[in-house]
Amino acid sequence: MEKDPTLRTLLALLACVAIGVKAVAEEVDANGIHSHVVESVFQGSETTVRVLLPDDYNANDRYRVLYVLPVVAKDDQRFGDGLLEVQKHNLHNTHRLICVSPEFTEMSWFADHARNPALRDETHFLNVVLPLVDESYATIATQEGRLLVGFSKSGWGALSLLLRNPDLFHRATGWDTGIRVDTGPIEEADRQDRIDRIWGTRTNFEQYRLSSLIKTRGKALGEEARIFYFNTGGRRAEGGAIFHQLMVEQEIAHRYVFEPKIPHRWDSGWMPEAVAFLVGN
Repeated sequence: MEKDPTLRTLLALLACVAIGVKAVAEEVDANGIHSHVVESVFQGSETTVRVLLPDDYNANDRYRVLYVLPVVAKDDQRFGDGLLEVQKHNLHNTHRLICVSPEFTEMSWFADHARNPALRDETHFLNVVLPLVDESYATIATQEGRLLVGFSKSGWGALSLLLRNPDLFHRATGWDTGIRVDTGPIEEADRQDRIDRIWGTRTNFEQYRLSSLIKTRGKALGEEARIFYFNTGGRRAEGGAIFHQLMVEQEIAHRYVFEPKIPHRWDSGWMPEAVAFLVGN
């Protein structure tokens, strides 16, 4: 029996209460984007989960969910807006996707900080955002129904979330990711400073380090290409090429593209190709 929208909203609120999260009723902005405000014990302050639905959304159908992972904190849009980029290219309608962009209180690498309980971004995403979306909307609430896309820090996040949770997510695209902290080139003092701020300890960093995850968990992705690594010219190009070569050496099926340097933004024209890969086109 299908859940009606009112029941879905009620179940989402109950799920949030069960894990110490306060969810506020949704609002819809001028672009048709739904916003759910949440207070999570895994974040330092109130955040918002933004949702773009297909124009013909029907609560009795089922839809895959594209998680458009943010690059910066809160509602900062200095690199553009991923959901508006999806909307501009009509990707939510072309591929019949529910598109979700969650906020975080700090610039997120989608990891749990080892020492700061208010920066548990991976736990917040998995235990707050996913249940809220699945209970509020008509999603395909299985691995096949969850897709990840991001760039820079959130490109790293998309890949680490897939590699750490291959049973929860189907495919991930990382465009011009923040790979330098892993494969370089980077000064060791700079790397350590980032580790301290983002992961807390080097041991914790290794749990999220992409090259380590490829070696220890990459085979769990199976024979299907579930990673699209989109490399571009610039300071991240060398590290991206090294990461691609590591996947080749480890025999991890993936798609790899290198293109000349273009602006490091959501609206640089790469999203249609990234999403086409995710949906299997």
